[in-house]
Amino acid sequence: MKNKNYIVLLYVIIGSIWVLLSDQLTAFLVDGMPVKDRALINSLKGFFFIAFSAVLLHYLVNLYNRSKKRELAYVQRELENSRKEQQQWYYAQKMAKIASWEYLLQTDEVIWSDNLYALFDLAPDAAITTVSFFLEQIHPDDLDGFLAAHEKTKLTGEMDYVHRLKIDGEWRYVREAGKVIYQDGKPYKISGVLKDITETFNRELLLNNALERHELVNKATHDAIWDWDLATSQVTWNSGLKQLFGYDHKQGFFKPDWWIGKMHPSDSKRVLDSLNVFVKQAKKRWEASYRLRCADGSYKYVFDQAYLVTDDNGAPRRIIGAVKDVDELRRKDEENKQLADVVSKVKSGVVIKDIGGKISWVNPSFEQLTGYSLNELKGKTPGEILYGPETSRVTSDAIVASLKAHDFFNIEIVNYSKSGEPYWVEVNSTSIVDSDGQPSGYIDIVTEITERKKREVEISEQNHTLKEIAWINSHEIRKPVASILGLSALANVATSPEEKEEYYKRINNCVTEMDEIIHQTSAKVNELMGKDHGF
Repeated sequence: MKNKNYIVLLYVIIGSIWVLLSDQLTAFLVDGMPVKDRALINSLKGFFFIAFSAVLLHYLVNLYNRSKKRELAYVQRELENSRKEQQQWYYAQKMAKIASWEYLLQTDEVIWSDNLYALFDLAPDAAITTVSFFLEQIHPDDLDGFLAAHEKTKLTGEMDYVHRLKIDGEWRYVREAGKVIYQDGKPYKISGVLKDITETFNRELLLNNALERHELVNKATHDAIWDWDLATSQVTWNSGLKQLFGYDHKQGFFKPDWWIGKMHPSDSKRVLDSLNVFVKQAKKRWEASYRLRCADGSYKYVFDQAYLVTDDNGAPRRIIGAVKDVDELRRKDEENKQLADVVSKVKSGVVIKDIGGKISWVNPSFEQLTGYSLNELKGKTPGEILYGPETSRVTSDAIVASLKAHDFFNIEIVNYSKSGEPYWVEVNSTSIVDSDGQPSGYIDIVTEITERKKREVEISEQNHTLKEIAWINSHEIRKPVASILGLSALANVATSPEEKEEYYKRINNCVTEMDEIIHQTSAKVNELMGKDHGF
């Protein structure tokens, strides 16, 4: 009973049937009875209907409630499964900003993360605001390709390019991935990451070449099915053998040694021992992962699984198996593990939030910065746990507005650690979208800038002092100097000694006034120099 309206409808139907039939049934039962007994039967008829209706309604209501409870439990299970899948998806994302950058298309400016400065062994406050410095570090043979990829990114919205880059005086292979961020429907900037892949470049190059040669085969993703007749020691393959590994399955039968000989020397003994145990012990299922040499000489990671067929006496008769090409999945899994390891060790704080702005994961650097553990932060918004008295309300409101609009933002704000100490941070936040392009959360890169903010305050104070010194030099000193020049001219033309003496006294007063001004200027200069040297 899933709808309470059905209960009302059923009650109306039963009541109508009772009204139509009860009088006829009662007349049949009381026919020939005394009047007193007839009255009793008519009264009992009403009580019976009331009792029957109460029991029926009680049963139907309970049935309806049980149905609703089952629906509620199902919805809760689906919500929990969705939450777990979303969390796993967050962890699998390639949002580990190994070295992040942003290129503002309108102003031709580049904003670097601290990690990118570190790659070039530069101070985080180095004055690099255009792309010219970065382009000078690209290998000349790769520059045209990089520029072409950059232009293509503006059209396609995404960038993924490998090239050589001079880092610390050495040519290194790097991989750059980026995405165009739009504002008011127009390209606003390209936000991307850069990863040094020199150590693994040769291996990845070989794998990529193999994948390119078999691009159409990989799209098909068919398994290579094999049937091993233990009595004749013959193995039959389907067409997947050629599609996946390049061997002609039309040759018909192969000996088991032929396939074993195609295994990587480091894997063959392990796999063969496992297969022998599987047959001897007559186990039903077997599986193994190993590297297999293809017809072109390259190796692929494969996942092989089989089922043992026995005769009526339980003796092994045939083995039916399937080989799956998992080379690309294996490579991506290794890359994801590397990226996950990097994001856990990156110096900048990394925060992943759900669509409601609540924290779902942070890296160890963010825990160290705030003093809070992941468990303490999880399920809370940054404002609930990190804001304090000196946090700007205007900035926090701007953050809320950007989150509601699912828009990127870059802000500087005062946060508070678990011990209550205020500190400045720069937050670069961008939204995460799911496979349907819908916002599903946010990722923040948090960098502490307390020392930088202190330097900005010191520079502002120094500028104020310099302005005061400039004012004294340009206004205060001019007054006594002008007076001295005028009095000196008058003294030269004075005729009486008394008049000259009076002029000299006034000149002396002007000199004393100017000396006092010079002392004030000297004091401010000493104060400024003391701040510069930390005195």
